[in-house]
Amino acid sequence: MGGDDGGAAIGGGCDVVIAEQVRIRPCETRDLDRFDVFGTGHVQYCRDEFARSDVAILLAVSEDDLPVGKVHVHLEHADGTVWLEAAAVIRPFRGQGVGTGLVHAAEAYAAERGYHVAELGVEDSNPGARRLYERLGYRSVARSDFQYVGAPVPNPGVVMRKEIA
Repeated sequence: MGGDDGGAAIGGGCDVVIAEQVRIRPCETRDLDRFDVFGTGHVQYCRDEFARSDVAILLAVSEDDLPVGKVHVHLEHADGTVWLEAAAVIRPFRGQGVGTGLVHAAEAYAAERGYHVAELGVEDSNPGARRLYERLGYRSVARSDFQYVGAPVPNPGVVMRKEIA
């Protein structure tokens, strides 16, 4: 599989290649110790998410199998709807299609499991992410104040939604 469309499905042990040096695959236990590349405190948060049966973490890895991006797919968000969360791409890999590939892989993962809608939140302080999601077909459906450990208070943003299947 190749190209920058990220359109191939994640499942059945199949990886998605989104750039010559980056591929997307499901997160494995061995990956979690390397999640400090995504920020302070991220390792424990991701360990907790990884332990949940209703969350899948999809990981973009470099050619030497090191994490360069990720997205969490919450399968029990709402009836027929998944919640995409904690998407991140490390700085040297931004602007190379990694984020796009992760979102497409998350959508394919959810659609394979019968979900029809994906939702996500994006803070007003991250206009680049909002532009990416809009380019990928997400539309703002509500305002929200995103609260999590380490977030500024207030932390306004929007909830965005896309039909995926």
